[in-house]
Amino acid sequence: MRSLLLCTLAVAIAGCEGTVIGPRVERPVDPNLPEGSPRELPSPSSRVARLSHVEYENTARDFLASPTSLGITSSFIADSTNSTFNNNGGDLNVTSAQWQDYQTAAEELARKATLTPESLLAAAGVATSTDAALINALGRRLFRRTLSGDEASAYATLFTQGAGFYPAMPPRQAGARVVLEAMLQSPNFLYRVERSTQVTAGVIPLNGTELAQRLSYALWQSMPDEALLASAEDGSLLTIDGYTAQVTRLLADPRSRDAVGQFHAQLLGQAKYADITRVTSLFPEFSLGLRESMKQEQVRFVNDVVFTQQGGLSSLLTAPSTYVDQNLARVYRLPGTFDANFQKVQFTDGQRGGLFTQIGFLALNASSTESDPIHRGVFLNHKILCANLPAPPNNVPPLPRPDPNVVKTLRTRITDFTGAGTCGAGCHSTMINPAGFAFEHYDSLGRWRDTDQGLPVNAADSYSFEGKVRSYDGALEFGAAMAEEPMAHLCYAQHWVEFLHGRGLGDADTAMIRRVGKRSQAEGLPVTSVLRLLVESESFKTRPSEVSQ
Repeated sequence: MRSLLLCTLAVAIAGCEGTVIGPRVERPVDPNLPEGSPRELPSPSSRVARLSHVEYENTARDFLASPTSLGITSSFIADSTNSTFNNNGGDLNVTSAQWQDYQTAAEELARKATLTPESLLAAAGVATSTDAALINALGRRLFRRTLSGDEASAYATLFTQGAGFYPAMPPRQAGARVVLEAMLQSPNFLYRVERSTQVTAGVIPLNGTELAQRLSYALWQSMPDEALLASAEDGSLLTIDGYTAQVTRLLADPRSRDAVGQFHAQLLGQAKYADITRVTSLFPEFSLGLRESMKQEQVRFVNDVVFTQQGGLSSLLTAPSTYVDQNLARVYRLPGTFDANFQKVQFTDGQRGGLFTQIGFLALNASSTESDPIHRGVFLNHKILCANLPAPPNNVPPLPRPDPNVVKTLRTRITDFTGAGTCGAGCHSTMINPAGFAFEHYDSLGRWRDTDQGLPVNAADSYSFEGKVRSYDGALEFGAAMAEEPMAHLCYAQHWVEFLHGRGLGDADTAMIRRVGKRSQAEGLPVTSVLRLLVESESFKTRPSEVSQ
């Protein structure tokens, strides 16, 4: 089969364009830029961005109308990107080993789609069909656009050869199976191809099907459905009202909850929860099941804040509630009876609130025995505030081990080593340490504590938010300070731009990030409104004219 499929792929790939990737922005967006309304131009991006494994998995599920994921990518070689998110089209290539994964997956998906005449029609999205119409319907769904005449002819020829490859199958199903194997290995399926080249007002507007594809993979991380494709084809998606209606519909669909969950899971490093371990003699509350409970807590909390409460970043940073099962309740030391089912609880003791007092964040950003405010502070500066931290110098010595003859808190030991008057004063004493010290009431596993080494915990400090110094005592006050400052909202918008566009950031994104971030902070916008503003922007609907043709 392989030689035949590769010949067909050569036909299918004709017309695919090169890739231009914009520079990444590693600095925070300045909230004090002069006022004005600069045009929000698009940054360079890939015109042939490969589907991430998450996007492939979701697309396979929706193509076969499966109620759950098929696990088709579970054996794939893991994606590797240089970005916070795994959907950066500039980082996703296809190695020879990955090509084998795609071939195997294509053959399995084609087999599933052609098991019965009914399953084949369901995959094509039609009730009845001639052979030619069937081929076009399958291609339209998988390529997210109408097949060209040459493509339809090539696949029609391949269709007639199906019985020779699968003689035990009915001829129509055999022909469709071979065609699907080829389509599912085509770059037009594996990549989100954008072919438009017409320059208008200095940019290249995406055509209807390209925009439908970009929108569905932004908000669903999956293929467009029939309603979205139809709106692209009849032109309504390119109208303001039609586009707004589709954005509203996509955000109301459960698939948008999965995408929002993926965004936060990747931003917060949820995949690394599987590496968390503790010695049970020191942390009797720890179990392997606790790691999965941490993930579920975060997923359920984000879903509740974003979609049930229609909350924004401020709520994610401060909401005094979460979801717990018996594993988490033990760590939180909650009164009452809990089992394997998750239930929503309210914190009333002033010790918890928001994502960063949850066990997952606290345990992941800690050592196996100590709280590690340095790592907690670095994470918050990089991922939540987008602070301009320079890279650490080479050969930085580790924190000295504690002197058994001198009792000191971890905070004191870190301050002695990195505080004012030391070589680490530049970043540690002004940015990293103040953020990390706010969480010193939480130990290595995230349990609350009032003492460290028998001495009172000091979680008070101050942080300079772009020159505005805020003092606080503890994680709740620091979380509230972050929620009130533009710095965190600009950073949050910056991450969403990267995720929704599936690319690194460019300088042209600054105006849009600044507009959306400042509105998020000033108006307390729900996360769904932030998403709407970003996908309704001109830069989302266009490409820059300087992309090579």
